[in-house]
Formats: sequence, structure tokens, C-alpha cells
Amino acid sequence: MPEEAGQRRIEARFRLRVGNRTLEASVNLPAGPVTVEELLPVLYAFADAYLSAVLAQAEELGCKVSCAPGCGACCAQLVPVSEAEARRLARLIEQMPAMRRAEVLERFRRLRLKLEAAGLWERLRDTDALRNPDERRQVGREYFALREPCPFLEDQSCSIYPNRPMRCREYFVTSPPAHCADPQPETVRTVPLPVKLSEILFCFDDGRGNRGTRWMALSHILEWAAGPRQSEPAALPAVEMFRNFLNQVAAPK
Repeated sequence: MPEEAGQRRIEARFRLRVGNRTLEASVNLPAGPVTVEELLPVLYAFADAYLSAVLAQAEELGCKVSCAPGCGACCAQLVPVSEAEARRLARLIEQMPAMRRAEVLERFRRLRLKLEAAGLWERLRDTDALRNPDERRQVGREYFALREPCPFLEDQSCSIYPNRPMRCREYFVTSPPAHCADPQPETVRTVPLPVKLSEILFCFDDGRGNRGTRWMALSHILEWAAGPRQSEPAALPAVEMFRNFLNQVAAPK
């Protein structure tokens, strides 16, 4: 939801251990209650700082990230998003100028047709059924085999880069870019993360991290956003919700 003009903000400082580094920073939070969707810009800014610390550590160990602007090879992969991210992305599309919105909706329509033809649309409609990691990996391989780009990909670049999902933010490759067109465990190396922030979001729609894991494929966000909601998203004081997220990041895994 758009932020109200003149809404009071407060600065919250934090310190977090990231490997052999200590991340010290501050975030600017609304003074009142927010939903997870409304807090996403803050969580994304935190994620960028957190992941920068992770990448700096990786480079010290000789693992140089090979991802570069204009390389959209990974943008044909299955992207899981949280419910809060699905709401935000659907709202982002609604607010686009009419012509641009029509183009993006057409790409979503084409993607759906490809997934239906491959028998993947229904399988991805109920991600709760994909509990087995091997089954999730198999669905991911079948999805990537379609080579259908993300509806937000334009000229091999992400057209919603500041609003890209958490899973996209934490995907960094250190192997040669040529291997990304056919990613295999033996050829594609990714930067190992102390914790996957996207997986925290999958359980964070209550603002506390006590929800069970719930995610959906980015391909399905419009259908989900237009369908019946099981409940209204939780709202908590922004400082409390951000602290809850940090606690999830810092919790022993």
C-alpha cells in the first residue's frame, strides 16, 4: 500500500554477525503498524546490505561473482515468492501505465500457456504438495527446460530490478556464465549463503516467522492475487516486525 504523506518515521540501528564480519547499519521504519508487504522495501534494503557482506567474504576466498548486467540466463528459472511478495508484484502490475501493463500481462498469459502445455501449471498451483526436495528440483528442471523468460525480463535485464523478489536477490553464480544456459550441479557454482532470506519470508506472513512454509511460483501470482484470500495479512508495529525478521536471520540453523 502507498505510504501516507507525512507519516512519521523512526531510525532503528542494528548489528548482525555475517560470517567473519559484523554488519552495522540502520533502517528507516514507519512509526506505526505495517504488513509484511509494506515492510518489503526495508527488508529488501536490509537484504542488499546483508548479501553485500556475504559476497565480500566470498571474494576474499577467491570466489568472484560472474553475474553481470545484460545476462538474463537465470531468468527462465522457476522463481518461488512469498505471499507478501505476490501481493506487492500484483499491485505493481496494476499501477503500471496501460500499455506497459498490457505487455506484461500478455507475457504472463504466454507463460501460462507454456506451463499448461507442459503439464506444469496444475502441479505448481498447489506448492504445498511439493514437500519433497527431489520433486521440487525435478519441477524446477522441467520449468527451466521450457526456456520461457520471466514476464518481467526485458532486453535480458530485469525491468523491476528494485522490486525483484528475494530469491532473485540472493542468487549469485561464480562459475563461467556460459554454463548458466544449462545449469547442472557439476557446472554451476553459486555463492553459499549462511541463511536464505527468501525462505524466512516464506514463513513470515504473520510478521513473526511462526507460519508454516508457504510460497508460490512467480508465474501464478496474478491468479493467486485475484482469488479468494484465506485471511487478511497481519499488521504489527514496524520496529517489532523488523526485529522479528532479524531474529530469524540470526537464529541458529
